[in-house]
Amino acid sequence: MNVQNISDLIMAIAIAAVPAIGAWLVKILKANKFVAILAPLAHDAVVATQKLGVVSYLEGEAKKSTALDFLKSALAKLGFKKADLTTLENAIEDEYQKSIAQLDVVYPQLTKEQAQANQKAAGEKAKADALAQAQADLKNAQAKVAQLSN
Repeated sequence: MNVQNISDLIMAIAIAAVPAIGAWLVKILKANKFVAILAPLAHDAVVATQKLGVVSYLEGEAKKSTALDFLKSALAKLGFKKADLTTLENAIEDEYQKSIAQLDVVYPQLTKEQAQANQKAAGEKAKADALAQAQADLKNAQAKVAQLSN
């Protein structure tokens, strides 16, 4: 074997290895990026869910599911279409445990009783509005009858 054949063999092996090494590096860099952005995005999802709980009644699993949906959406927008569900759930739970004391003070949650009272008040307001509208319609109709009878 001469030096030319050996150098050709080395070049062929190097050329064949470049795509594999490149793919491996891209995978490692993307994994590092995912790890770096997961905690801040999970925190934002927990805060957004807590804010949502101020105006609507969310509890337990519904709150966790909503935060998980926010996190999945944010990751999808950044190009992470496939993510391990358990990893995402753990990130949500971890961020929730870290910040729940502060979040409860800043964003007090709507209780079931408050939600029912709000719903009842909205129903009563709708009835009152309907009654007022019906009375206005009746008054207008009576005025029209009086006008036509003259």
